[in-house]
Amino acid sequence: MTDTNKEFYFLEDGGEMGQLMRNRDWSKTPIGFPETWPQTLRTTISIMLNSPFPMFLFWGKKLKCFYNDAYRPSLGINGKHPSILGMSGKEAWPEIWDDIAPLLHSVTEKGESIWRENQLIPIFRNGQLEDVYWTFSYSPVKDESGNIAGVLTVCTDTTEAVNAANKLRESERRFREIADLSPVWIWITDAQVNVEYANKELLKYIGLGRSSDFTGQTWESMVHPDDIKLVYDGFGEAVRNEANFALEYRVKNASTDQFEWFKVLAVPRYEDKQLKGFIGTAMNIEQQKCFANNLKSEVEVRTRELEDSNIQLEKMNKELQSFAYISSHDLQEPLRKIQMFAEVLLDKEMDNLSKKGKDKFEKIQSAANRMQSLINDLLAYSRADTEKRIFKKIELQHIIDEVKNDLAEEFKKKNGQVTVEESCSLEVVPFQFRQLMYNLVSNSLKYSKQDVAPIITIKGEIVNELIISGLVLKQNTKYAKITITDNGIGFENQFSDKIFEVFQRLHGKQDYVGTGVGLAIVKKIVQNHNGYISATGEPNVGSVFQIFIPEIHKG
Repeated sequence: MTDTNKEFYFLEDGGEMGQLMRNRDWSKTPIGFPETWPQTLRTTISIMLNSPFPMFLFWGKKLKCFYNDAYRPSLGINGKHPSILGMSGKEAWPEIWDDIAPLLHSVTEKGESIWRENQLIPIFRNGQLEDVYWTFSYSPVKDESGNIAGVLTVCTDTTEAVNAANKLRESERRFREIADLSPVWIWITDAQVNVEYANKELLKYIGLGRSSDFTGQTWESMVHPDDIKLVYDGFGEAVRNEANFALEYRVKNASTDQFEWFKVLAVPRYEDKQLKGFIGTAMNIEQQKCFANNLKSEVEVRTRELEDSNIQLEKMNKELQSFAYISSHDLQEPLRKIQMFAEVLLDKEMDNLSKKGKDKFEKIQSAANRMQSLINDLLAYSRADTEKRIFKKIELQHIIDEVKNDLAEEFKKKNGQVTVEESCSLEVVPFQFRQLMYNLVSNSLKYSKQDVAPIITIKGEIVNELIISGLVLKQNTKYAKITITDNGIGFENQFSDKIFEVFQRLHGKQDYVGTGVGLAIVKKIVQNHNGYISATGEPNVGSVFQIFIPEIHKG
C-alpha cells in the first residue's frame, strides 16, 4: 500500500486475498483507487476478508468479483485464481453464466434473497471443467442510498458430501437388488427390532407387499405360538447384550398356512459406536428338520429292534448253554459206549474178524475219537464266549511252563523243544490264555515236518501303538506283543486269514489230525482280550503268529 491509502484499514489482514488486494494497482481497473470505494464496499470486503466461512462478492453494474481465503480452495489450482479478482462476473464465469445470471438478476432487480442446497454447478478448476455441488445463498448488498449495489454469496462446496451420499444410495440400491434376488431372507431392523427393510423373498413368504407393512404385530401373527417366547427372549437378549444371535423357530407360509422351520442369524449394526439395529438372514431348514426328526424316529425304531434282538440273543445264549450241557453229557455218553464196545470187540474178537472187518472196526474207533475231539473243541469254542472272565496279572513264562508240562509226551515223541527268548507280564483271563497258548504250541507240534525236530520260539515284549504297523490299535495304550515262531510245514500267506475260521483246514485229515476249530478258539480268546492276532507262513520253512494284547485290562 502507498502512503496515500494506508488509512484503508478494511484491506488489512485478510490472509492471502487481503495481501493480493493491497498489492494490486486498482487505478488500472474501472473500480479505481480504494480511497474512492464507497463505504458499503469497504465494510462488506472487511467482513468478507476476516470471515472463516467461504464468501464471494459480486459488486456494481458489472458484478466485479471479490472473494476471501475460505472461498479460495473452491477454485482449485490452475484455474480462475487469482485472475478473476476484480473481473466482471460474466468474464469470470462464462461456463456457468447462463445458470447464475438469472439468480443474480433476481437479487439485483427484485431484492430477493436466494438459497440453494447441493446444486450442481460445474466450474473450471484444476485444469478442467468439473462437476461441483454447492450449497449457497445470494443476498443483496445495499449502498448508503439504499440501492442494491452488489450480491454477497455465502457458499460451501458440498461435492464430497454429495458424492458420498450418492455412493451410499447406490450402494443401498445394489444391496437391495442383490437382497431381492437372494433365495434366503434378508432383513434390517432398528435398535428396538422394528423391521426397516425386508427383501422380496421374506415379504412373499409372509404375504406382505412392502417393508413398511412389517409392523411389530407381524411377528406374532407369523411365528408359531409355541415359539413366540423363544423369539422374544432371543431378540431381547441380543438387544441387551448388543450381540450376535442365532435362533430356530417356525414361521407360517402365507400361501399354504403351514408352519416351516427357519434358522435366523443376525449381527448388530452401529453408527458412531451407537447400536442402530440388526441386520440378519434366515434360511428355510424344514427339510433338515424333517430329516433329523425322521432319523430320530428311525433310531428309536432301531433301538427297540436292537432291544428285541438282545432279548432273542439272550434266549439263544441260554439255548447254546443247554446245547453245551447236552454235548458234554448226553452226546458224549453214547459216544463213549461206541468207543468202549469197539475196543472190547477189537480186544476179544480180533482173531475171529477178517482183515476187512478189522479195518472197519479201526475206522469206527478213529471216527469216534475224532468225534470226541470235535465235541471237546466245540465246547471250548462256546465257553470262550459264555464263561465269566476274570482278569489277572500273570507272567508269560509261567503260562508256557504249564503248556510244556501238558504237552510233555508230544515233545518227547518228536524230540521237540520250546524256548522263551523273553518274557513279559500281562493282564489276562488265565484259563483262556492257557488254552490259547496250548492250541498254538500244539499246532506247531502237529504241523511239524517229518524227520525234523520241531523248534518253537516264543518272545514277549511291551510295545506302544506307534511301533505296530498294519494294525489299527488304540492310541495311548501299551500292548503285550507275543511272537510264536516254528520251523514246521508252514502255509501260503494267502491263507493267513482263512486259518482262523471255524472248520477250516489247509491239509487233509488223513495227513494231520485235527478238527479245524483250534485256531478259531485262539482268535476268539484274543478278541475277548480286546487284542489282535496275525499269522504269516512260508511252505516248508515255518509259521509266525503275532498276538497283541493290552498290557492292562480296562474294564
